[in-house]
Amino acid sequence: MILRAQIFGRSLIGVYLAANNSFILYPPTLLSTLLEKFKTTFKAPFYPLTINNSNLLGVYTASNKYGIIVPHIIREDELNNLELHVKESSQIGVLKSIDNAFGNLILCNDKGAIISSFLENYKTEIEDILNVEVVIYEFADYYLPGSISLANNFGCLVHPLSTDSEIEIISSILKVDEVDVSTVNRGVPYLRSGAIVNDESGIFGVNCTGPELMRITSVLHL
Repeated sequence: MILRAQIFGRSLIGVYLAANNSFILYPPTLLSTLLEKFKTTFKAPFYPLTINNSNLLGVYTASNKYGIIVPHIIREDELNNLELHVKESSQIGVLKSIDNAFGNLILCNDKGAIISSFLENYKTEIEDILNVEVVIYEFADYYLPGSISLANNFGCLVHPLSTDSEIEIISSILKVDEVDVSTVNRGVPYLRSGAIVNDESGIFGVNCTGPELMRITSVLHL
């Protein structure tokens, strides 16, 4: 099931929300009517969270069904809140990296992960948290692989300037059959900013065009 929506008056769904096959994170200030609509789209449970009082959950976190990576700026009460909700199902890893926009720095699903060279020193730690093979790889002449892609366990969409050879490498790392180029929100190449997805559902920015949605939902089997 898919839905088009706005959050805080913007189409930046993937900036404010974070999703995997185990749970979805949302800002506590999200309108209750919108939250109820989102809950009808995803079967996974929704949990409220801020990170250092910020609503930018999709920017600060990277996760799959095994684990979630959060920045060291997370407050103790926020970390306790996250543990209360997901500790039983997912490992929580706090990385002390100065570069902490992990949603932009990490592209992952339940089978593999691609990280920016900025996180080279944390590769082993990320592997332990996400429980998948991690490869340092940058594509489309850009150093933030998480920001220019959108993936689940069926497929992955990437920046339009990604080459065929880069697409093959991404496919092999994430162990998905389909990788294709796309944009979101009427031509924006930063795919993660405009959507959240898991293996069953997706919420997309209201500015996403029909052709963009057709391509994304086809590749991700939504």
